[in-house]
Amino acid sequence: MRFTQTRRRAVFVGLVLAVGLTVAIVGFHAHSHSHGDLRVIDAEGNVQVVGAWRLGSAAGGELPVVASGDLRFELSNADGVRHSFVVVRTDLEGAELPVSKGRVDLEGAGELVGNVETVLPGGSEGRTFSLLPGQYVLYCDIAGHYEGGMYYSLVVEESAALTRP
Repeated sequence: MRFTQTRRRAVFVGLVLAVGLTVAIVGFHAHSHSHGDLRVIDAEGNVQVVGAWRLGSAAGGELPVVASGDLRFELSNADGVRHSFVVVRTDLEGAELPVSKGRVDLEGAGELVGNVETVLPGGSEGRTFSLLPGQYVLYCDIAGHYEGGMYYSLVVEESAALTRP
């Protein structure tokens, strides 16, 4: 009987330490460094860094404005885990996209423009999308990343020049 109680305590202490260590690592990982950069490149080759691609990266204040048309979105991943990149046209604010099971519910989010499913650690991926005027949200679709703030809002205007707030 004594062996069982000692073993239970040891298992309990081990679980508490494991959970504490996990929380510390995830917290450090999420807020200590950039995970890469998100860029938009217009048809003339003008480049705008939208921002650092990391948890908590959601930009506040004035939204970046880009001209409508063919725009190349590039994501560099300087992180040790994979990320993804999704573009949706929506009337919702960046923080208002519906979430189910840790991921954005695309049916309720708006119109899917396109995505890059996986950007491996140390890698860089990009795609060109044709964007009409409107409001867009760009986000990481890895479970929990959107909820952790890995998204940006973007405004596309008919004849806007690339700007950075």
